[in-house]
Order: sequence, then C-alpha cells, then structure tokens
Amino acid sequence: MHSKHKAEGLPGKLEAASFSDRARSGTIWIVVAFGGGQILRLAANIALAALLFEEAFALMAIVSAVMMGLAMFSDIGLKPSVVQNPRGDEPVFLQTAWTLQVLRGLVLFICAVLLAWPMARIYGANDPIAKELMWLIPLVAFGAITDGLQSSRMLSAARQMDIASVTKIEMLVQLSNAVLMVGLAWYLRSVYALAFAGLASSALRLWLSYALLPGRPEKFRLDREAVRAIFRFGKWIFLSTLISFLAIQIDRVLLAAIFPLAEVGVYSIAASLALMVTVLNGALQSAIVFPWYSRMLDKGIPLQDAFKRTRVPLLVVVTFLVALLVNGASSFFELAYDHRYVKGGDFLPVLAVGVWFSSLSGIYGSAFLAMGKSQWIAKVSAIKVSVFLLFLLVYLQFDYSIEMAVLAVLSAEVIATATSQYLGWKVGLRNLRVEILLLFLLLAAVAAGWWFVQYVPWVAVQPPFVRLLLLGLLQSCFFAPLAHRFVLAMFRRSVT
Repeated sequence: MHSKHKAEGLPGKLEAASFSDRARSGTIWIVVAFGGGQILRLAANIALAALLFEEAFALMAIVSAVMMGLAMFSDIGLKPSVVQNPRGDEPVFLQTAWTLQVLRGLVLFICAVLLAWPMARIYGANDPIAKELMWLIPLVAFGAITDGLQSSRMLSAARQMDIASVTKIEMLVQLSNAVLMVGLAWYLRSVYALAFAGLASSALRLWLSYALLPGRPEKFRLDREAVRAIFRFGKWIFLSTLISFLAIQIDRVLLAAIFPLAEVGVYSIAASLALMVTVLNGALQSAIVFPWYSRMLDKGIPLQDAFKRTRVPLLVVVTFLVALLVNGASSFFELAYDHRYVKGGDFLPVLAVGVWFSSLSGIYGSAFLAMGKSQWIAKVSAIKVSVFLLFLLVYLQFDYSIEMAVLAVLSAEVIATATSQYLGWKVGLRNLRVEILLLFLLLAAVAAGWWFVQYVPWVAVQPPFVRLLLLGLLQSCFFAPLAHRFVLAMFRRSVT
C-alpha cells in the first residue's frame, strides 16, 4: 500500500518540479530581456531627445497612452482566463478566446478613430501642435487590429509558462522597434516616427506569434460555455484594466491639457524611467507569479504560503532598483540629456518612490487575480485615480506647478497601496512588519547614497558616469546580503 501511494505521488511531484523549473528559467529570461530591453529603450530615448523637441515628447506621451490603452484593452480578461481556467488547454476554449481577441481589436480601432477628433480639439486648445493627434491616433490605433490577430499560441504559452519563446519574440520586436524609431526620427524629425515604428513592431509580433510558436491553425469559433466562463471571470478584469489604464496614464494625459507641453515632455521622460521598475515587476507578476499562484491553488496549496515565498524576493529587487533611480537621477540626466531636460532629475526621485508603492500593490494584485477577486484590483485602481485627482486639485491651490502634480502622483500611490494591504489582510495575506522594514531599507539606502555623493569630496567632483558607477557599486554592496538571503535562495529551492 505504501509503495502504491508513493508511485501515485511521483507524477505529481515530477509535474511540480517541472513547473518549478519553468518558473525559475522564466524568471531568468524575463530579467535578461528586461535588462536588454531597457538598454535599448534608454539608448533610443536619449537619441530621440537629441533629434526631437520637448513638445514632441509630450505628444509621444499622449500617443503612448493611446497605444498602452489599446494594448491593454485588446486582451482584457483573455490571457488571465486561459491561464486560470481548467479548460485553458482545450482547443474549443482557445479558439473562442482568439475569436474574442480579434473582435476586440476591431472594436478598439473603431472607437479610437471616433475619439481622434475630440482629443485633437481638446489638447489643441492648450497647444496648437497637439492638433496632430487627429492623424496620429488613427494611425496608431491600427495596431489594435494586428494585436487582435496574434495567434492564440501566445495565450497557451502564457498558461504553460513557456517564457523563453514569448521572450524571444518580445526581444526581437523591441530591437526592431528601437532601430526603426530612431531611424525614422532621424529621417522625419517628427513624432510620426513613433507611430510608424509602432505599427511595424505590431506587424512583426503578429508574424512571429505564428512563425515561432507551435500549435493548431486558428479558427473562428464562439463556444457558449467558453464565452460565459471568459466573461464571468473577465467582467471585473475589463473594468480593472480600464481603470488601471487611467491609473497608469492619467497623469501624462491630464497634465498635457493644463501645463505647457515642453514641461510635460520632460516629466514624461522622468516618468518613463521610473516605470522601468514597474515594467519588470509587471512582467514577473503576469508571466511567473500569477500562473504559479493559479497552479498552486489547483494543487490545494494555500495561497498564503505561496505569497510569503514570492513577496520578499520581489520587494528586495524592486527596492534595489528604486534606490538606484532615486540616487542616480540627477547624475543620469546630467549625463544623458542637455540643459532642456535637467528638471527631470528633480521629478524622477519622487516618481521612483511612488513606483515602490505601486510595485507592492501589484504583488498583492497578482494574488487577488489568482483567487478570482479581480474586482479588488479594479477597486484599488479606482481609488488611485480618485485620490490623484483630489490631491492634484488640492495641491494646485497652493502652487500651480507641475511639481505639485508629481506629489499628487506619489500620494495616490501610497493610498492605493494601503488599500491593497487592507484587502490582503482580509484574506490572510499580511505581514506589515516585513513591508515596513523594506520601506525603511529603501530610505536607508537612499540616505547612504545621498551622503556618499554629498559628503565624500572626491565623489562629488567626478564626472556623471563615474558617479553613477560608484553609486551602483555602493547600492549593490548594500543589497548584496539580502539578495543572497532571499532572491538567490528562491532560485535554489523548489517552489513546492
């Protein structure tokens, strides 16, 4: 009898070990892709700053907001549904999800075209150059159609945590996008370079999703039970994604309507640099943590146990990156940009601290999603948007400047994170002591970096690149014990 039970348990253990290996290798792929992608992104950003004027960056921020909105809305609830639903591997379920994805892309294109004229009129009242949105938005919106036609094999890869294949596709797309964007900006000297590069990248991703991933041919199909399951799970994700888009982009979209586009362009560069941490954390959450949580729940493992194993390592990485951004902000802007963008070095530290809080909120969000409580994510995002608008209104009464808007962003992130912690506490995901300790660690690391630059004489007189290198070494030494204790340990042990 004992041998029989032992034999029956072996396949489950092997499956768990395989899933654990995929989680660890997937994390490595994401981190490597993140590093390479951010190098490309920074290089392209610096080149664009030299080729374009500040106002162009504000337009790029508005266009990027539209692009992000389209990208987020084109797959609302579909990928999480395929990952979370027990039928996610069935051809009928996948074909239904793909059909809904195609229909969604068409609807989004039509809606974006209809919005182009009023958006150009609204922003054009603040700055005439914004009237270009009349043509930019439809051009960019066409990418929603190509994104909707992407193969359902991308959805299956997410469920099976085939991170390597998906990451290879994204790396190729990022490389081509960076080259095209800079090349077209040099030739056109216009924000249209972003639009054309984005369309080309969407087309490349569409082709690669069929060329590099194995799977069945696509077929239009709407299975009633599958549609019902997707919409039942995704109805709150739809609202959550809509509100999350506002929560992520409302600052740049709103500020472009009330402040000079030159100032908003500088702010947008700083915000994009801060969002690098959010991009990495979000990629790990969606590709690794959420699928892993879902599989652990399938195996009957309490989510509280899985949550404890992932939260601290992720927060250590986020804290390290945020400390680098805060301490290195002024030196980086001095090194990479000319005098027109120097104010970005003041914006970035505040925005980076806000990203620390939003990353913590995102960690809770993956747990909520795995538990089927996607409505909680919508609530947190709605609170974030409401608080930002409220604090912006209040702060501008004291000083009508973009600096007050930066403080409003930070205030909204803090309150939204407190809301996530409260909701997590309701389902047993609580350890406020650890989170407070890591916040104090962030403050200590920032203070150490500030002291290092201000009170070590030979550091302050070094060129910006040397200061950045020294700050990086200092922060690496500061976080090395924690990285060894928590982050590397997570890779060494089995997640089961």
